[in-house]
Amino acid sequence: MAGPNRLRRINAKKGLTVARLSAAAICIGVGVAWNAGLFDGLNGAADAAALQAIRDEAGRRAEHLAFTEVYLTREQREVRVGPGETLAGLLTRAGATAAEAHAALASIDDVYDPRRVRPGQPVSLFFDRSSGEARLTGVAFRSDPGASVTANRTTAGGFAAREVLMPVTYEIARIASQVETSLYASALQLGATDREVAALADAFAYDVDFQRDVRPGDDFELVFERFYDDEGNTVRTGNLLFVSLESSRGSRAFYSFLAPGDTQPDWYDADGKSARRFLMKTPINGARLSSGFGMRRHPILGYSRMHRGTDFAAPTGTPILAAGDGTVLRSGPYGGYGNYVRIRHANGYETAYAHMSRFARGLRAGTRVRQGQVIGYVGSTGRSTGPHLHYEVMLRGQQVNPMALRVANGRNLEGRALELFGIERDRIDTLRRARDSEAADAATAQPASATAPAAGGGRGAR
Repeated sequence: MAGPNRLRRINAKKGLTVARLSAAAICIGVGVAWNAGLFDGLNGAADAAALQAIRDEAGRRAEHLAFTEVYLTREQREVRVGPGETLAGLLTRAGATAAEAHAALASIDDVYDPRRVRPGQPVSLFFDRSSGEARLTGVAFRSDPGASVTANRTTAGGFAAREVLMPVTYEIARIASQVETSLYASALQLGATDREVAALADAFAYDVDFQRDVRPGDDFELVFERFYDDEGNTVRTGNLLFVSLESSRGSRAFYSFLAPGDTQPDWYDADGKSARRFLMKTPINGARLSSGFGMRRHPILGYSRMHRGTDFAAPTGTPILAAGDGTVLRSGPYGGYGNYVRIRHANGYETAYAHMSRFARGLRAGTRVRQGQVIGYVGSTGRSTGPHLHYEVMLRGQQVNPMALRVANGRNLEGRALELFGIERDRIDTLRRARDSEAADAATAQPASATAPAAGGGRGAR
C-alpha cells in the first residue's frame, strides 16, 4: 500500500496532468473554433477583445501550471549546524546522500575551509524532487560578514562553488552604552571589533587598569568608521575617532588627531593635551595584579620583606611592553629575577621586567625601544611560583611604586597644531550629536520590546 506522502505525490502529479490537459484543451479548442469559422461572425474591437481575453486566460493558466510544477519539484531547507557537527554531517542529516555531501564539500573546499563553520550557523540546502527522490542541487551559507559561499550542481553532475562578496554600507558608527559583563564583550556585541577595543585600551593605558578599575555599569563611548553588510554585521572598520570611559578613576575622553609632521594619529583630550604619559603603569595587557608594592611575606623565602615592584599574573607567553621610550641596559639571566630586562628612560627613570620566558627577537643591551614595543614574554624563570611579570620603576636609583606614578603627559598641542585639532574635535562632536539624535529618533519610533541594532549611538543604537 502506498504511504500518505506517496499518495500526495501521485495526486499532485495527476492534478498537474489534468490541469495541463485542461489548458491544452482551451488552447486547442480556441484554435479549432477559429479554423472552423465559428468566430466569423465576430466583428469590431469588442469581438477582438473577447477573443484576446480567451487567449490571455489560456496563457495565464499555462504559466501558473508551469510555475506550480517547478515549485512542487523544488525544495529548500534551512538547517543550523549542531554542537560538534561538521558541514558533512549536517548535509547527510538534512537528507543528502554520502556521495552528494562528499561532492559538495570537495567543491566548497576550493574556496572556503568547511571546518570554520560554527554551531548555530544557518545553512540553506536545495533539493530537486522531479525524479521522486530528493536530490541535492545546492548549498549556501554566510562564510564571513559580507561574504557568502554557494555550491551548485553542474550539468555534468558534480558541484561548483564560489565565494561571493556582498555589498557593504559605510557609516560613522557611535556606540554609547554601559559595560555589562566586560568592556570587551559589550563593545563587540554592539558592533565594534577587536581593533576598536585594542585602540581604546591603548588610549587609556596610562590612566586605567582595565582588570580592576572597570566594572559593570561603567559608561563607555566609541565613534568609528564602519562598513556593514545587508544583515547589519560589521564587515570591517576604519579609523577610530573618539573614545570615552567613565570608571572608578573618573571620566576621560580622547579624540584621534594626526598632528602636522606626525606619521600616525595620537589621542588628545578636549584641550589638546596628550593621552600618553611618560611611562605606562601596566606594561602588559589583560593581566591580574597579583602582588603590589610594599611589605609582604615572600612566597618562596617564607619571611616578610619589602616587595619593590608590582607583579602581574598572566599566562606564559603574554607579550610584555616597554613602559616608555628608552635604551636597554641589560637583557639576560639575572639571579632570582630569571630572564630580566632593564631599560633607561629620560629624566632619571629606569624600568625593569623579570621572570620572562623569553626575550623579543634582537633585544640586547644598547637597543633603542619605543613605548609599547614588545620586549619579551611572560614566564616563570628565576625565583617564581608561577607565570607572572615582576615590574619595577626606579627614579634616580630608588625603587618607587609603579601604580602611584604621577609622570608628565606626552607632547601637548600648541599653535597651529592646536587650531587644526580644534577644527577636527568640533567635526567629531558634530558627528556624535547627529548620531545621538538619530538613535533617539529610532528609539522613539520602535516598539518598547524592540531590540537594539548592532551598532550606533544612544544605548547601543546607531
